[in-house]
Amino acid sequence: MIDDKDLEEEEQPVENTHQKRKKIMVLLLPLLIVIGISVGIFFAMNNKYDSLRGSYDIIQYDKNNDDSVTVFYDLPEFKASLDGKDAPRELRLKITLELSSIEDLKMVEVLTPRLTDAMLGHIVELRADEVEGSSGLYWLKEELLYRFNLVASPVKITGLNFSVFELQK
Repeated sequence: MIDDKDLEEEEQPVENTHQKRKKIMVLLLPLLIVIGISVGIFFAMNNKYDSLRGSYDIIQYDKNNDDSVTVFYDLPEFKASLDGKDAPRELRLKITLELSSIEDLKMVEVLTPRLTDAMLGHIVELRADEVEGSSGLYWLKEELLYRFNLVASPVKITGLNFSVFELQK
């Protein structure tokens, strides 16, 4: 017959291993959390600076004349759903702005949320048939250029280029 003392002796090693596991978890869990947070912050900071580095290009046509500089600034990619004749269609845009000086670039970087909002306010009101074809694309380009120049008032945006223009069904 099995005594109660024998059962108690068998249960003690199991409890000891559970206690050891709990101690290990209590020590390792905060360490893993700290490592995970620091890695996340590191990658978030690197991605933030990478996106700022690749958002503009500077071209100088004549090295003797400082006024011949053109700066190209990329706005973030934009997607919107437009009403169509049969069904809604998705419009995907990526726009590059042309600026005439590097000083204008600093102002446009600050005004990027307002420029995006101006673009959003206009595109949401459109129907898919209004932007189809070359005439629709030209009209959209001229309208957005007009609105962007209103938003960035002291800065003159000299041109607007579509890097991506997709109207999908």
